[in-house]
Amino acid sequence: MVTTQTREALGPLSDLIARLRANPSWLRKHDLTLISNGTVGVPDKVGDDAVAVPDGDGFLLLAAEVMWPPLVATEPELAGRHAVLANANDIYAMGGRPTALLDTLVAPGEPEATAVLRGIAAGGARYGIPILGGHLTIGAESTSLAAFIAGRAHRLLSGRRAAARDVLLLLTGPRGRFHERFPFWDCSADRSDEELRRDLEILPEIAEAGLCDAARDVSMPGVLGSALQFLEGSGVGAEIDLEALPFPPEASGREETWLNSFPSYAFLLAVEEANVDAVVARAAARERVCVPIGRVEFARQVMLTLGGERRCLWDFEREAFTGFGAAKDQSTLAH
Repeated sequence: MVTTQTREALGPLSDLIARLRANPSWLRKHDLTLISNGTVGVPDKVGDDAVAVPDGDGFLLLAAEVMWPPLVATEPELAGRHAVLANANDIYAMGGRPTALLDTLVAPGEPEATAVLRGIAAGGARYGIPILGGHLTIGAESTSLAAFIAGRAHRLLSGRRAAARDVLLLLTGPRGRFHERFPFWDCSADRSDEELRRDLEILPEIAEAGLCDAARDVSMPGVLGSALQFLEGSGVGAEIDLEALPFPPEASGREETWLNSFPSYAFLLAVEEANVDAVVARAAARERVCVPIGRVEFARQVMLTLGGERRCLWDFEREAFTGFGAAKDQSTLAH
């Protein structure tokens, strides 16, 4: 439930939008236009959470993540864990299940390398993902970490298939805690390894049941920045009600920080109206939160509402966010 205190903490809406658009994580996503504008030649379908390659009766999924250098430098073990977490979420967001992970690590010395590798091993054990190898170089001036993951999907959830009139859902954990120094929201620490894996199984299960049109994980740009990536990639817009967001009690007084955090477990889903109750029920059975936060629209604008105000967060017709996702004939996507 959104309180008057929450509305006051977020509003006025025009000021909130200005702060969101100046968020460094959003600005870093804009750097992706170096790829999307053709400077580097890539296939049109690049820009999703993972690359999906048709393979037999399903899809081979491939993804990669580089860890933020300040995180690697100050908390190398946590960086190793996050390398697994971020990659795993990318695979599950596509309706898949991870099968293997590789890492590439350079470090000044053995202590730094050992800390990162310890985190990767712990992350692999928690998510049940085999760490099959990679590359290690010791003797560099600083520590750098990237990880690469493979997975498989029987039925694909692309982040580029959200359709006008879909309901936009947020799937996440009901409680959590902020990291002391970095914009991270841990909403899965209270879950056992088995429980966390079951939570993630919601994604391939709703994909295989045909209950969801599209999905994307919530990553570094937070809930709204990730929604922009999701909607831009699908060539659509949306109206999002900030009062519908499931602000957890631990975020009271820090709602904007929560909006801008990278959660350990959160996904945006585009679901036909007729399937919303079934998706929400599957999440509730796992004690996860899954709530409608808006609706996908034909117009390629993202509008926010809060306390009677309605303002434009982003107009894709005027400016790109990442540049991935062209305008489409939405009559082919609408239900």
